[in-house]
Amino acid sequence: MSQKKNNKRFLAVLTMVLFSTVSFAQGAKLADGVKPLPPDAEIPGAEYTLVFHDEFNEPDGTLPDTNVWRYCTRYPKVTWARFLSNSPEVAFMKDGNLVLRTIPNPDRSKDNVEMLSGGIETSQSFTFRFGRVECRALVNPFIGNFPAIWMMPKSKFGWPKGGEIDIFEQIDNEQRCYATVHSAWTQSHRNEPHSGNLLMPMNRYHTYAVEWEEDVLTFFADGKRVFQYKKQNDSQEQWPFDKSNFYLILNQSVGNGSWAKNADVNHTYEMRVDWIRVYQKEKHIPTSISVPMTKIQESTESNDIYSLQGAKMGTHESELPKGIYVLNGKKFVK
Repeated sequence: MSQKKNNKRFLAVLTMVLFSTVSFAQGAKLADGVKPLPPDAEIPGAEYTLVFHDEFNEPDGTLPDTNVWRYCTRYPKVTWARFLSNSPEVAFMKDGNLVLRTIPNPDRSKDNVEMLSGGIETSQSFTFRFGRVECRALVNPFIGNFPAIWMMPKSKFGWPKGGEIDIFEQIDNEQRCYATVHSAWTQSHRNEPHSGNLLMPMNRYHTYAVEWEEDVLTFFADGKRVFQYKKQNDSQEQWPFDKSNFYLILNQSVGNGSWAKNADVNHTYEMRVDWIRVYQKEKHIPTSISVPMTKIQESTESNDIYSLQGAKMGTHESELPKGIYVLNGKKFVK
C-alpha cells in the first residue's frame, strides 16, 4: 500500500448535476479452475480527463467525507438496503482504504435489525452522464456475501425504468465477478442477455471498470472485458442510459436467499475500496464546473497544485496526469 497522503478535502460538483477484525485470505488457495490474472494494464486513453476521484487516504478511523458521500438510505423490504446504517462501525478509513462492513448488530434495543450494513453514495454531490468509472477493491467471499460497486440515476422514473448500472457484484464464496444492467426492457425480455461474469481469484485487489458511451456500456475487470450491453432503440425502456445523470454507490450488503444465500448473522462481512475514479471525454464534461472554494492554502500565492478533491498533487504541471486541477484558487485542465 502506498504511503497515505495528508489530504485536505473539498468537493467538486459538476453543474450537470454526484480496527479490522476480519482476516482476509491473502494466502488462500485459488478455487478449482481459477487462474491468476495479470495486473491491470489498462489506462484510460488520452481522450479521457479525470473529473472525480476519492483515494480514501485519510487517517485510520476517519469517516467518509460528508461533503462528498451520503450514507445510503435503509429500505427494510429491499434486499441490499435492509440493514443499512450510519454507524461508524460499518464505513470508515483504514490503511488507505474505505472499509465497508456488514456486522452483527451489537445492540438491537437501539436498532431492531439483525445486522448493520455500510453503504455510501454521491447523489447530492456528484452525478454525471457518460464516461469511464474505475474502482480498485478487495472483497472477502463468504456464504451470504453481497458487495457492490454500482450506479443509479437521478431520474423521475422509478426502478427499473430509470435504469441501473452494476459495475461489480460478487456473491457468497464465489471466485467470480458480475457486471449487470437493469431496465424495464431487461425485466420484460428475460431471454436477452443483460449480465456477464468472469472467473477470477478474489483473494486480492482487482480494478473494476465500466466505459459508458452514448450507445454502449462495456464492463471490465483488470482490463479484461466482462460484458457489453448495446443500445437497440431510443426508448426509455431499453436504453435509459442516455436520459439521466447517474451517481455512484459503494456498499457491503448481504443476501437473503433470493440471489446471494442467506447471511450468517454472526459473521462480519467486509469490502475494502482502495480508490474510485471517474473520467470523461471533453465533449461530455460540463462547460462550467462549480467548486466551493474551501481554502486549500493560507498564502495568496503558491506553486502547490491540488486535485478537485483537495489532494496536493505536487508543484510541477509536467508531472501530472491528464485531469482538472487547482492552482492558486483557479482551475486549469491538463
